[in-house]
Amino acid sequence: MKKRITILMTMMLLLGSIMVNHYIKITYHMNIIEYFAGNHQLTQADREYLENHGPIIYGSGNNSPPLYFVDSETEQYKGIVIDYLQALSIELETEILYQPMTWAQALQKLEIGETHLCDMYPSEERAKKYLFSDPIYFQRGVILVSEENKDINRAKDLAGMRVGVQKGDYAYEFLESQSDDIYYVFSEHYEESLHRLLEGQVDAIVGDEPVISYLMEEYRIKEEYRIVDEPMYELPSVLGIPKDKPELKRIINKGIFSLNQTDTVSKIQQKWFGISTPIGRDDQVHRMGLFLLTGGALGFMILGAVVIWNLELNRAVHQRTKALQLSEKNLQTIMDGLRYMVVVVNKQLHIVTANQQFHQYFENRLKDQKVNLKEVIPDLPSSVNGELDPDVQTVEILLKGRDYQVNACPIKYGSHMEEATVLIMEDITDRKIHEAQLLQDHKMAAIGQLAAGVAHEIRNPLGLIRNYTFIMQRSKGDKAILEEALHRINDSVEKASKVIDNLLNFSRLTDEETHPVNLKEMIEDVVELNGKLMENHHISCQLILKEIEIETCEESLKHILINLLNNAIDAMPEGGKITIALKEKKDTVQIKVIDQGYGMSEETQEKIFNPFFTTKRRGQGTGLGCYIVYNELVKLKGEIEVRSKEKVGTTVVISLTKAEGDSYEK
Repeated sequence: MKKRITILMTMMLLLGSIMVNHYIKITYHMNIIEYFAGNHQLTQADREYLENHGPIIYGSGNNSPPLYFVDSETEQYKGIVIDYLQALSIELETEILYQPMTWAQALQKLEIGETHLCDMYPSEERAKKYLFSDPIYFQRGVILVSEENKDINRAKDLAGMRVGVQKGDYAYEFLESQSDDIYYVFSEHYEESLHRLLEGQVDAIVGDEPVISYLMEEYRIKEEYRIVDEPMYELPSVLGIPKDKPELKRIINKGIFSLNQTDTVSKIQQKWFGISTPIGRDDQVHRMGLFLLTGGALGFMILGAVVIWNLELNRAVHQRTKALQLSEKNLQTIMDGLRYMVVVVNKQLHIVTANQQFHQYFENRLKDQKVNLKEVIPDLPSSVNGELDPDVQTVEILLKGRDYQVNACPIKYGSHMEEATVLIMEDITDRKIHEAQLLQDHKMAAIGQLAAGVAHEIRNPLGLIRNYTFIMQRSKGDKAILEEALHRINDSVEKASKVIDNLLNFSRLTDEETHPVNLKEMIEDVVELNGKLMENHHISCQLILKEIEIETCEESLKHILINLLNNAIDAMPEGGKITIALKEKKDTVQIKVIDQGYGMSEETQEKIFNPFFTTKRRGQGTGLGCYIVYNELVKLKGEIEVRSKEKVGTTVVISLTKAEGDSYEK
């Protein structure tokens, strides 16, 4: 594409350069390089040359009106060329003198250097004798014949004819190159040739169109004589300069350039308006032709550019479409290779595409590509829709008796990059069963740690029951003693029953059902279960609690607190103090567990929630305690923050979000 555009731009620049060069050639009779590279202003050296040279002498014919002639009344040398030379004299700031003579004499004197300028047509023969300036005007060579003469209509028809021509005129040189069978009758000037035509001494006269047209007007012979339609030639007229004066030629050309810029020839022609034939070439026609040619070429190039652009665009679209199809094919292959079900839906939940696992799971229900996801999964949660938040959403659904985790993420899909949602559905049934088993195993391990404390808590009430039974046997019917003994026995039974209930509740498989939980009572129960364990480690426990009740899963929260309490106990092998504080904030309830243990480094804090990470010795811990705490809190939509400093202690803050109606003090 870039290569073709470069070629097209190069062609346009080349065309533009050619057109500009042609325009400059029409207007200033030089090419573009000469126009821009040349110095067209008189320099100080030029002025010194002209001053040393003295007056410039122009010599030419004395009877070629209206170009140059001697006025019979005023005896002044005048004409179009004379007016032009006067303008040139002003432009060059130097004097030009005029010497009228016959045309043959003018050519001879210019050759020997007695004169310095003479207007003429350039030719190969004349180039051997003279230097030529840039063109000053254009004119045609024509043939004048009688109206009765129908045989002469072009230059070739002059063969075998008598032709009148001025001595030294370019018309003779031209006809000599065309035919050697013409009988020439030479004259000193045009008017003499015209007399011979009128007297029948010649069949035709040839020469410059302006002069012949002027003489026809003067002699009023336009009805009897005619200029043939086909001119012999149309050539520029230049100023001939002696061969030994190249510096003068260069200076003359500078003056001609300046006069061309001011269109001096046209202004002089307007002065001599009586001339029917202009001495200047019709540049307007040439310019119009140039503009039409340029416009046509530009139009053709623009059309070519449009065609090339369309071809390249079509090729790019084809390549892009092919690449997109390949990309979609590769994407589909990748999607089909996943063990999850993947489906893409638009904003209206219409299925756009799905992987092989999704199709296989729902069998043949997706043959219609416009099927709505709600038709396939009626129980799809409302949070999974076509207008998701930028964050990925995760929900769980039940399909055919199995649990699936659905990750939903907004994407731009298709060639038009339309808004869509990709749903990744993973079967997590086995994982949930494994996690539940892992949680239960961890509970059983915790119960093992609590065994000594539980045994102590049960043994004490049993001892009291035994003692009061013995007292009842010895009381001999004393009613007061019996009542007191029965009261103590009932209290001991309730205490033992409560310990057993706590242990049984904790050991049950955790469900996800929630109910109002009194946090103060729950914390006290957990501390009571761990009372003997703390006593054995010489650890005291300070409780800063309020009567706060929230809707939550009690067993999960108990498990979390037991894990944190066990970690705090393990962190203080030489004893210390544990503080548990319960605090209510605007939208959350906070439970703080503070120990005075050996603390943790920043590196350890970053890893404590990783599964199987532990700082305990082999056999003393599984590395799952904090991992289970974190996962259980996620289920409760809670957060955990750990702040620890080595040799100072650790503070764990649990934040639970309040629901409407939660968190009130009693």
